[in-house]
Amino acid sequence: MESSELRIFRTVAREGSITKAAMALGYVQSNVTARVQQLEADLGKQLFYRQRGMVLTPAGDKLLDYAERVLQLLDEAHAALNDAAEPTGRLRLGASHTIAALYLPELLAKYHKAYPKVELSLITDNSDTLLQQVRHFQLDAAFVKIPEVDDNIVSERVFEEQLVLVAAPGDSSLHEVCSQPFLMNTRGCPHREKLEEWLKSEGIHSVRYMEFDHTDAILRGVMAGLGSSFVPQSAVKDYVEDEKLRSFTLLPAYSTIQTRLVRHKDSLMTSALEKFIDLVGTSLLKAD
Repeated sequence: MESSELRIFRTVAREGSITKAAMALGYVQSNVTARVQQLEADLGKQLFYRQRGMVLTPAGDKLLDYAERVLQLLDEAHAALNDAAEPTGRLRLGASHTIAALYLPELLAKYHKAYPKVELSLITDNSDTLLQQVRHFQLDAAFVKIPEVDDNIVSERVFEEQLVLVAAPGDSSLHEVCSQPFLMNTRGCPHREKLEEWLKSEGIHSVRYMEFDHTDAILRGVMAGLGSSFVPQSAVKDYVEDEKLRSFTLLPAYSTIQTRLVRHKDSLMTSALEKFIDLVGTSLLKAD
């Protein structure tokens, strides 16, 4: 069993397809198929069900856990031996759409200017998915909106945001705001969960939603009179000052939300990651 075979196996498991795995790896499909078959022959186990795509068998699922740990150790060894005082190499980051849009462009530009040899990448997704990718060493670090994390995850930094209800300027009361549809992300969004806690406390149970997955689209919809929303105060400050939106503050129990910069406890602290965490601490976040 070679590390190259494990990398191919892991990629097929993640992509669920020989074709997609071959594209991701830059190999021809026949090579990927042959290497998977060779691995199965060496182990004497069927690793995939081959019906609609490539689905892990129980044996394959068990091997995937070991493969991820072995490959992570190999990658860490390579990074440790090649790590230099000046950050280089890859830095794989994750963030929610809101965090990515509001806070990261300026931060990443500053980082890239200071450390141009680092190859930056950013994935945007919901917090649960990003945390799962951190657990499987697919991301070096991610910004997630989760109250608590398990023992395998380290919170490097935490900062708090204040959420506000927003509506078009003509809406003069909370009653008017709550009678409209709410333009929010899909179910599972921390902002939406906070909103629903507050609505429940107010005895409001009949709520209409229009689901959007981009903060800019939400704000433009609210300004157009499509409905109301519950968003970070920093996202609407300028719009409120220009009287394009009206905001309403709620009690801190319902309007305060935490964002964590997290990494796996067993991930290697490269100089690239260390410098990023330092920059986040001085530019954006406050220490946990």
